[in-house]
Amino acid sequence: MSYEELMSFALKHYNEGGDGVYECWDRKTFEEHVAEFGPITKPRALIMFKEYNSIVAEYQATAW
Repeated sequence: MSYEELMSFALKHYNEGGDGVYECWDRKTFEEHVAEFGPITKPRALIMFKEYNSIVAEYQATAW
């Protein structure tokens, strides 16, 4: 998936962790991720979004 496709997909899944990508990734971050880990597919993006949600939930559970 291209950068534009990922941003669109992340926006569609904004409340399921897509916000982490939509709000924080720029084209350079996308290109670096693809160079290191390979192409991003929809299933891989959904896994990534769930990881972001997990990290946020853990942080919120331990925040003062």
